[in-house]
Formats: sequence, structure tokens, C-alpha cells
Amino acid sequence: MRLKDRPVETLECHVRDNTLLIPEDLHGFADARAIMTHGRSGIFHKRIRNDMEDVAFFTNAPCLAYVARGRETFTDADGGETIVGPGDMLFLPRHQHMLSDFRNADGPLEAWLFFFDAPVIAEFLRVARPAPAPSASEGRAALFAGSACLDAFVRALPQVYGAITAPAALVQAKLLELLMLLHLQDRGHHLHGFLRHQSQDTSRRNIRQIMRAHALDDMTIADYAKLSGRSLSAFQRDFKRAFGMPPGTWLRQARMDHAHALVTHSDKPIAEIAHAAGFADSSHFIRQFKASFRTTPKQLRQDLSR
Repeated sequence: MRLKDRPVETLECHVRDNTLLIPEDLHGFADARAIMTHGRSGIFHKRIRNDMEDVAFFTNAPCLAYVARGRETFTDADGGETIVGPGDMLFLPRHQHMLSDFRNADGPLEAWLFFFDAPVIAEFLRVARPAPAPSASEGRAALFAGSACLDAFVRALPQVYGAITAPAALVQAKLLELLMLLHLQDRGHHLHGFLRHQSQDTSRRNIRQIMRAHALDDMTIADYAKLSGRSLSAFQRDFKRAFGMPPGTWLRQARMDHAHALVTHSDKPIAEIAHAAGFADSSHFIRQFKASFRTTPKQLRQDLSR
């Protein structure tokens, strides 16, 4: 069930069955709220009390994660782990699929998430003093130490802006203020290099790579379009060129192929396989399975056992 279809719930409940697309999916949770947003720019605050492990998320915009309390572990697609403790901040590039883990050993997790769209980054690069050309490593997640200045900045946000609807100009101004505060303390110009790399990484993503990585995720066609950096109509057009069929048809086929492999090579219950293939109702799944393979899952297993 997608965000727009569900009642208000906790982030903790939502991530059990969904990959988070951030910042889009962060709106409307009881334990994560927007302080101010405009498009993909925004400032969010989250407070998590219970353990949250293997939380899958995908970044649609460059993000700064600042941990005020607790400790959160981030794992990238290559298996590299970064532990972010109190007062630390982690810059996450756009188009990253990662996992996060939090265990409430020392109390709840309190963190701030800042997202920067292209105009904010462009304005920062225009006014900040230049840095050496960005290296390949600046396209990956980067850990920086926080400061008392940063902590004071984030603590003031809900008091000053928590009860107002900020216009786009104010959202941009606050994010630019944050970047300039960090830049003044960044003697190695790592922040400048990181954001310059992000400003250069604006190309559309490869549709085949996206679908191979996320075919089984609980996402709509519009979500896949966002991941690819395309409008919905452009995504549907480019998808058909790449696969020779509409995305909905391809997704149903890919998920049924996955279900067929589970029926054939595992002893998982049919209801569990139906859920893994994206079906809430086992009867509907069995009908679709028979339409695709001219046999039911149970019949297929019986034939294989003989």
C-alpha cells in the first residue's frame, strides 16, 4: 500500500514492508515530520524509540543526516558500513540504495535530515569559495564531524519554524545558511567537492539497472519514474523502447517469474510466495499464476515431486 492510500502511521511500521524513497516518503508519519519543504528540498526531524533494523531506502536527492542522539549504522550497496554517532553527520549522494540500522541500547534515536535540490546546490557553489576538482570518492557517502554551531542551528528549527508553512524562498535560505555554516568550518573543502560532484551527477539513470535492482520492491510506476530521473510519460516511453512492453506488463511478468522460482526451488508456503510476488490475496495470486504458467503452484509442486 502506497503512502497516499494509508492512514497516518509510524515510520517504524511503514519500513517493515516498504523501501523508503526519500524525501518523498517521509511526509505524514507520527515519528518523522517535515519542518519545512519545497519540492525535493526540505528539513525533516525524526525520533525513533524502538529498534529498526535493515531499513531499506533510496535517495532521490542529496541528503545530510545529522544524528543528535543515539547511533545509526548505514550500509551501502557494496557492504560498506558507516556508524553515525551523536554530533556526527553523514552526506548521502542522490541515487543511492542503502540500509540503516538503529538499536535502542542507549535511548531513542533523534536525527535531522536535510535534502538539497539543484537550485540550492547551484547557489551554494556560486557564493562559496571554490575547491579542487571533486574526486571519484566524493560521489559516495561521506562522514563529517558536527559542531556546537550545527547543534544550535538544528535545535532552533522547530521553535522558530515548527508552526509556520515556509515559502520556497525561506526553505532555500535556511538550507543555504546551513551549507555556509558547514563550509566555514570545512578547511579541507570536502563539502564543496561533494556538492560539486552532486551538481554534475544529473543524468538520467539506466532503466534496465533500476528494474533489475528494484523489480520486487513495493513501488508504483510513478516511483520507478522518479528513480530514473524522468517524468512518468518519459519513463513509460523509454521503458517500452528498452523492454518492448509497458512497465506494468513487465513488472507482472518479472514478479510471476520470481514466484515460479520460489515454487520450484523452495518449500515456502504459497501464501508467503504470493506476498513476495506482491499479491495480498492468495486466490488472486493462484489465478494469475495459472494464467501465466497453465498450472497452479500446488499442481506444479506435485508434478515436480513425481
